[in-house]
Amino acid sequence: MASADLQSTRYEVSDTVEAIEFYYSKGWTDGLPVVPPTEASIRAMLDAAGLEPGEEITFIENRQVSVTAEKVAINAIMAGCLPAYMPIVVAAVEGIGDPAWSYHGPATSTGGSAVFMLVNGPIAKELEFNSGNNLFGPGWRPNASVGRAVRLVMRNVIGTIPGLLDRSSLGHGGKYTYCIAENEEESPWPAVHVERGFKPEQNAVTVFAALAPHQYSNQLSNTAEGVLETLCAHMRISGGIRSQPQYVLVFAGEHMRVIGDNGWSKDDIKRYCFEHTHTSNAEMKRMHVMPGDITPADETTMQPLVESPEDFIVVAAGGRAGVQSTFIPGWGGKRTSQSVTKEIRRA
Repeated sequence: MASADLQSTRYEVSDTVEAIEFYYSKGWTDGLPVVPPTEASIRAMLDAAGLEPGEEITFIENRQVSVTAEKVAINAIMAGCLPAYMPIVVAAVEGIGDPAWSYHGPATSTGGSAVFMLVNGPIAKELEFNSGNNLFGPGWRPNASVGRAVRLVMRNVIGTIPGLLDRSSLGHGGKYTYCIAENEEESPWPAVHVERGFKPEQNAVTVFAALAPHQYSNQLSNTAEGVLETLCAHMRISGGIRSQPQYVLVFAGEHMRVIGDNGWSKDDIKRYCFEHTHTSNAEMKRMHVMPGDITPADETTMQPLVESPEDFIVVAAGGRAGVQSTFIPGWGGKRTSQSVTKEIRRA
């Protein structure tokens, strides 16, 4: 479909090695080698999403940058994506450009957030996205390359370069790639995109400004309350007690089955976690995350971790064996950046 001329500058190189080193010299990589794009590979990417080169995918208001389909295609190739992945990358880029995601804050803050991506719908299984073992680890091309493509777009198109417009103090591994799928096949609950108004047969990606995942273990409980109390205890002391915008709660196989077999819904989980993650002003002052001297009233004045139960996003994913699950804190304070879900549209 992509019949219009490509607008990007062309460079002549003698071989692949020279091309890779050329990209390093230009500062266009994330520190790892990239796949050099060609006109043919760029057009294959565009055709897979049914896009013309100059079509605008999103506009980053605070940077006054138009992100075009051609630029997204180039960075998707560099990241190692197949053409079939291009519609997912496009939807994710649309998501980070949504005003609700609020690009400037999570992209430039010293707090060091990454773009967590959750893929839902039949496309996840079709393209073999990992939703199981080694969930956040290496080994799956779609997870690795789709997440990496979005980060390269942020770097090379929007200009979010570490040390310059990306002022993260520490960062974390998710800033290379942070992409998973939900285990919809085995989950006892509706998928995230269905909760957000999509049909099960639709494809969607959710983007979330996220800190690193926090793993916890519970091998003793055979009740939903037992597993969730462990989770809540970890969240209360995670250092993020400032009414975070949202949290992602990822339940792996054994915990997912315990909670599901107890008949608990996602709404039940959200309510329980909301009610059991309040912390007193006194405790926050003892931890030095709230200023001021401790008063008697501080012992009984409680602050919530998030503003409402709906600010917990419950995801079924991870290995079938093992007694580990994880939670992912959102970046920032109240209502600074909200997760956004976009439909994945294929040609």
